[in-house]
Amino acid sequence: MKVVKLSIREFALPAPRTGSLETDSGYGGAPQSGIEIHQAVQEKRKKAFDHYEAEVTIKHAFERGDYRFEVEGRMDGIFTEASGKVHIEEIKSSFSLGDLHQTLQKSDVSHPYSLQLLTYGYFYHAKHQVLPELSFHLVSSRNFESRDLTIKLKIADYDLWLDLRLDELVKEAILAERRSERRKKVASKFPFPFPKPRSGQFELIATIEAEFKQKNPLLVQAPTGLGKTVGVLYPALKESLARGKPVIYVTPKNSQHQVAEEAMEKFQEQGSNLKSLTLTAKTKLCFKPEPLCNPTYCEYAKDYYDKLAQNDLADLLSKKKKLNAKVFKSLGEKYQVCPFELQLEAVKEADTVICDYNYVFSARSALRRAPQFDFGNTGKPNLVIDEAHNLPGRAMSYYSPSLSIPVLTRMRDDLHILPKKLLKEALELVNECIDVVESLRPKTAQESAHIDPPAAIFLDQESKLRSYLSRYLDSDVEIKPKDPVLKLCFYWSEFTQILADIVGLGRPEFFTLFLKGGTVKITCCDASEMLKQAYDDFDNVVAFSATLKPFDYYAKLSGLESDRLKKAEFKSPFDPAQRKVLIIPQISTKFQDRSRNYGRIAETICRITALKPGNHLAFFPSFDFMEKVAQCLELPPGFRLICQERSMRAEQIEETLQFLKSETVPTLVFGVQGGVFSEGVDYPGKMVIGVFVVGPPLPTFDLERETMRGYYEKMYDSGFDYAYAYPAMAKAVQAAGRVIRSETDKGIIILMDARFLEKSYVQSMPEDWFVTSPKELVSSKILSDLQAFWDEPSVLPSEEL
Repeated sequence: MKVVKLSIREFALPAPRTGSLETDSGYGGAPQSGIEIHQAVQEKRKKAFDHYEAEVTIKHAFERGDYRFEVEGRMDGIFTEASGKVHIEEIKSSFSLGDLHQTLQKSDVSHPYSLQLLTYGYFYHAKHQVLPELSFHLVSSRNFESRDLTIKLKIADYDLWLDLRLDELVKEAILAERRSERRKKVASKFPFPFPKPRSGQFELIATIEAEFKQKNPLLVQAPTGLGKTVGVLYPALKESLARGKPVIYVTPKNSQHQVAEEAMEKFQEQGSNLKSLTLTAKTKLCFKPEPLCNPTYCEYAKDYYDKLAQNDLADLLSKKKKLNAKVFKSLGEKYQVCPFELQLEAVKEADTVICDYNYVFSARSALRRAPQFDFGNTGKPNLVIDEAHNLPGRAMSYYSPSLSIPVLTRMRDDLHILPKKLLKEALELVNECIDVVESLRPKTAQESAHIDPPAAIFLDQESKLRSYLSRYLDSDVEIKPKDPVLKLCFYWSEFTQILADIVGLGRPEFFTLFLKGGTVKITCCDASEMLKQAYDDFDNVVAFSATLKPFDYYAKLSGLESDRLKKAEFKSPFDPAQRKVLIIPQISTKFQDRSRNYGRIAETICRITALKPGNHLAFFPSFDFMEKVAQCLELPPGFRLICQERSMRAEQIEETLQFLKSETVPTLVFGVQGGVFSEGVDYPGKMVIGVFVVGPPLPTFDLERETMRGYYEKMYDSGFDYAYAYPAMAKAVQAAGRVIRSETDKGIIILMDARFLEKSYVQSMPEDWFVTSPKELVSSKILSDLQAFWDEPSVLPSEEL
C-alpha cells in the first residue's frame, strides 16, 4: 500500500472546493504574523486554564484504494473543563474580527477553518472514543480583542464529507504519482544540453552533486562565462527529479528570469520531457485596474473554484510544457478566472518553477499555498538561489516598511478626484494618518532619532481605513488604476502588518526611526532567522553568484550558516592574459576628498579610453558624484558620452544597449554602481572593452546605517565591514564583471581608490584578480602598461586556431 503524508491543513479542505477568492477564504498557509499571534495567545490561555496544552500533535490514517493517507497536525490548544469535558480550540486571527466571526458562523463543512477544527475533534474521538467540545478562539490582529465560537462535531455529517474527500485524495494521489514517475523517468535520461561542459563547469556540477548527496547547503561563487546557470540547474534538477520532486529557481528581479528560461529551453531541446513555469507578479497579471481579490469587485475572483472544476483547468494545465504569463492571461480571459491564482494551481505540475525571491522568502509567500503530495520519504524540492548576493538586502527590505508625511501629503492631493460624498471622510482619514506620524516626531531632535512607536495608534487608524475602504468598494465609484483610496490603505497596512509582527517581542534585529523630513521607518538589519524558516521547505539549497565573498558574511545574513554549509569558489575559465585589472590608489573618492578629485578622475578616464577606441563604462557611487565628474570631462576625439538618468524607462535602457551593440561610435557610458547598467546586463564581444569602478560605493553614513553597524558589531564582531564595506564591494565587483563575458573578449578593469588595497575590501575580490596581493594590481606606469596590454595579440579559443 502506498503511503501519502498530509498535514491537516492540506487534508481538511471542502470536497469539492467551491466559492470565490476572498479574505478569510481559509485556503493556503498560515502567515507568519498569524503564527506569532498564536504563540502570544497560547501563553495567555495557559495562565487562564489549568492543564492547558498547546501545539499538541494528533494524527490518524485512512485507507482508500491503493493508498494509505497519514494525516498529522497540531492542535492549537486542548484542556479539560471544570465539568470534566475535553475541550479542543483552534486559534484564528484576522484584522476584521467581526467578518471572520460571521463567516465561520455561517459555514459548516464548507470552510477550511471549520473542517480543520472538526478534523481535530474527529481524530480525538477515533483515538479516545470521547466526543470533545470544539471552539474557535478568534483574535483581532489589530487590538487582540477576542471572541469564542463553539461548533459541534456531528460524526455522520463528517463521514459524508470524509467519503468525498478520500475519493478526491485518491484521484489527486494518482496524478501526483504519475508526476513523480514522469520526473524520475526524465532524470534517468537527462543529458547535458551541450556536447561537453565548459572549463570549470564540470567541476561546478561535480561539486553540487557531491554536496547534494550529503544534504549540505552550498554557497557558490562563479564568474560570468563559466556557464553557471546551466552548471547549477543541471545537477539540482537531476537530483530533485530522481526523487520525483521539482526545483524552485529564484531570482531577485523578474528581468533575470530569462536566463533560467533559456536554460530550460536548452534541456527541452535535448528531448527532455521537462515542464517549466515562470511565476509573474499579481500586478502584471491582473485584468482589473487594481489587484483586489474580492468577488464583489472582481468577476475573475467570483466563483473561482467552481469555474476551475467546471472547466477542468487543472487537467488543461497539466498538458502544457511551458507555462508563463501569456498562457495564464489567455486562460484567465477565456474562462473568467484569476490568472494569478491559476498559476499557483499549476505549480504542482512544473518541474522547474522560476520566480522572484518574494515567492519563497517574503513573510506572506504565495508559493507556500501550493502543497505537494509526499510519497514515502522522497523529500522536498530543491532550491536554487540566483544572484544570491542580493538576498540579504532583499530579505531585509521585506521587513523594513516606512510611512512618510510627504508621501501621505501627495496621496491627500490625489484624493481630490473622489466624488464629494466620499471626499470629506477620505481627507479626514489621511489627515489623521499624517497626525499619527507627526505625533511621533521627537520634541528635541532636529535630525533623525530612535523611537518606540505604540502599535495601537497605527492599528486603530488602520481599522478606520479598512472600514472606509469597505464602504468605498460597496459604492458605485469606478475603481481605476492607481486608485488613491486603495493606494493609501495598502501603504498604511504594509507598515502596520510588520509593526504588529514585531511589537513587544524584543527582537534586536529590528529598530524604528523617525527620519528627518517626517518619515517613520522600521528597519530590519538581519533577516537570517526568517530565511532559515523558508529553507525548511526544501531538501537542498544552493545559492550562487559572481560576488559572494566573504563567504562568512553571506552565509550569516542569508540564514545558511551551519556546520554543514559548504563554500566553493571557481576561477574564470578565460585566459587571464585577456584581462587587465589595475588599482589606482593615487585617486581618492572619499567624501571629503571628492571635490579635489573630480577633474583628476575625468582626466584619467579620458586618457585611458583614448588608448583603445571602443565602448567603456564608468560606474560611480552616486548620481551626484557622476554628474560632477561628467562636468569636468573632455572626451577623446570621436567619442560620445551617455549618462545614466536617475529614472530611466525600459525603452531608454534598451536603446542605450542597442547603441553599444552597434559599435558605430566609441562610447563612454557613465552610470552608478548597483544601477541598471552595472548588474544583470551582458555586454558580450566588443560591446564593452573597459570598466572603471570609481571608488567603493559605501552606503550613506547616517543614524540608520550606524545603528545597523552597532548590531553587526555586537552580533558578528564586524560592524564596519557588514554595514559598509561588504555591501559596497558587492556592487563594485558586480560592476567590474561587466567586461570579459566570453573567451574571445579582451578588456580592462580599472579600480580607482586606495581603499581597494585594504583588507575589508580585498576580502570581497575574486581570487583570480591577483596571485598573492592586490598590490600586484598597482602600476607606476599605468598608460604604458595598458598600451602594452592592448598591443598584445588576443588569444583565440582552440577551435579557432
